[in-house]
Amino acid sequence: MKLASGWSTDPDSEKAAQEAFNRLFKKLGALPHLIFLHTSCNYDNKSILALLNSLAPGVRIQGGTSCMGIITEEGFHTKDGYGCGMLGIFDPDGCYGVGIASQGDDPVKAASTALSQALEQAERPGELPVAIIITSCPGNEELTIHAIENLIGANVPILGGTSADNDMSGQWQQFGNDTLLRDGISIAALFPSGDVSYSFHSGYEPTRSTGKATHVSGRILHEIDGRPAATVYNEWTDGLIEDQLRIPGSLVPITSFSPLGNPVGEIGGIPYFKLSYPVATLSEKALELFAEIRQGETVALMKGSPDSLARRAGKVAKAALENASFHGDESKGALMLFCAGCMLSIQDRLDKTVTELKKTLKDKPFLCSFTLGEQGCFLGGENRHGNLMIASLIFGPIRTD
Repeated sequence: MKLASGWSTDPDSEKAAQEAFNRLFKKLGALPHLIFLHTSCNYDNKSILALLNSLAPGVRIQGGTSCMGIITEEGFHTKDGYGCGMLGIFDPDGCYGVGIASQGDDPVKAASTALSQALEQAERPGELPVAIIITSCPGNEELTIHAIENLIGANVPILGGTSADNDMSGQWQQFGNDTLLRDGISIAALFPSGDVSYSFHSGYEPTRSTGKATHVSGRILHEIDGRPAATVYNEWTDGLIEDQLRIPGSLVPITSFSPLGNPVGEIGGIPYFKLSYPVATLSEKALELFAEIRQGETVALMKGSPDSLARRAGKVAKAALENASFHGDESKGALMLFCAGCMLSIQDRLDKTVTELKKTLKDKPFLCSFTLGEQGCFLGGENRHGNLMIASLIFGPIRTD
């Protein structure tokens, strides 16, 4: 198994695809079996998919749009909102499959269809994949995870990101082989010859402000401890959203460093959290979130800083390596999903993010996409959708078992 990345910021779609693929192919030395493709939305991504399919016939392609650009081991790649990135896997002893389906009004069926396509293309009947990678349009991520787990069980790690655009105007896209959708779910089923390791964290810490979600409907948090959720949140944050309490409206990016979290599990007595981004105040002082909090769950105010977010990606990759069955020097490369909201808040510090990732991954190839929601598997084995988080999947050497 060998991995390599490629990138381009050329605004011409076909030139960008050719340049990125040439970089990848030169380092890989062979045609890849799987390409993770993440590009900004202002490209003609249908042309990019068509070109890749002609350059590497039979290649599996999975991914979607990324906010502004991407990161590889060679840096943060964006120019006037353009950025194209690829991570190729050459693995003749492994098997990979990709499926894609339009969600329409039945996201559960779409997830089932895409997963079935991916498993069929992987040609490993009766076997569970080592990992599942998903890219979807915003809105139904929790349903997607539940649908996948209902089909293959909850023991397969699910990692991915909600496809993004540059300005939240709805231009996001999802890629699967030769198909591009705007309301889809793209799934890759991975049966690599080598081992993998993963982690899912945020760059935020819990505060002492906690309560219980006492009235919830979907992604609308109406009440905390029986009181209007926005009122409670405003008190917890010392008046951060005072203006939006008077006139309901957007909280982006006001609440980027003060999300809500709820504990998912514990390691060594220390809880780990899934984050939900408060994106708007609604009438009756409710909060609209980008990830659901279930009724009856504990809710905590979380706090982050630009410096903690800039350094967190390296720490997430380090956690994945510490949990791996192989040494860091043996890793082949990594796929990272990084919250777009966090990225936009720390653009002037992304050089630190690149430095931390390169140091942790020991200059191995990687691709990092910027997403509108992150899906990952905690070290306790829980697959979840969250916001303002980072997911990491690291590929290792060939298993000897």
